[in-house]
Amino acid sequence: MARPTKNAQPRLGAVQERAGPLEWGNIRFFLELARSGSLARAAARTGVHRNTIIRHVTELEQELGLSLFDRAPQGWVPTAGGEELVALALRVEEGIFAFARHVDASERQVKGHVRLTTAFHLATNLLVPELPALRSRHPELVVEIAGDQRTLDLTRREADLALRIGRPRAAAGLVTRKMAEIAYVLCAAPGYLGGREEADFERDTFVGFDDSLSGTLQERWLARAAPGRRVGFRCNGSDTLLAAARAGLGIALLPSFLADGDPALRRLSPEVGFRNEIWLLVHGELRRAPRIRVVIEWLDDVLARAAARLEGRGPR
Repeated sequence: MARPTKNAQPRLGAVQERAGPLEWGNIRFFLELARSGSLARAAARTGVHRNTIIRHVTELEQELGLSLFDRAPQGWVPTAGGEELVALALRVEEGIFAFARHVDASERQVKGHVRLTTAFHLATNLLVPELPALRSRHPELVVEIAGDQRTLDLTRREADLALRIGRPRAAAGLVTRKMAEIAYVLCAAPGYLGGREEADFERDTFVGFDDSLSGTLQERWLARAAPGRRVGFRCNGSDTLLAAARAGLGIALLPSFLADGDPALRRLSPEVGFRNEIWLLVHGELRRAPRIRVVIEWLDDVLARAAARLEGRGPR
């Protein structure tokens, strides 16, 4: 990326002397690159090719006559002038998001897109099978479900709603509400067990999560109950963990609604003495939008009807 030399670097105050409005698209990609420090991460978060980000940042540098980034071993690092503009760009971004939320809240019809982020196994096994009923009532409503381990930012409109496992941290502008509880069970394939009904924490092989999910409630429980357990397989998702247990790779600690009623699995003792929680997150202003309110009501209904399964009171 061509930049002025350091000796030719203009003062940030000179930016104010330019004529004409700046292009928000250029500012948006500049801010995302500054925020992530990596072209690959910025491209993944914005859903565009990295060359698109470079093009927009270059256009902004040319508009301003200002070098915004230095390439360093740790990634793309804002220059001194770039750092000053990051703070200003954040204020612009928040203003744009506030404007969009106000427009959405003023909408009176149930139509358009609603983006919901949640865990893969909740999306696949709980929500998607219930979508046809919602679509039949509101055919102009399009629900996008992002099954993602990442915590998408609702304040920046990466998603409209979040259904998360575990109590969330408080965040400015967000409203949170506990929706349900999830019970967990130890389970394994009958072929692996050989007729046994009890887990042996010292001799059995376990399947579990990798280091990216080592802080989850179930991994912490296993670390306390069976600190010396042998682990034969690790992954980063409950659906993959379920498949590993079905394949006979070892004992898994899974949500009971995934394991109970599955003919390929058997529940084991001892009983697991903990539950996790499902929480809803939504921006306080956005929840007034009819399309958002309808999806929240649908989630309430789905989780209420699934309560017995989620809490381990369903068929085994």
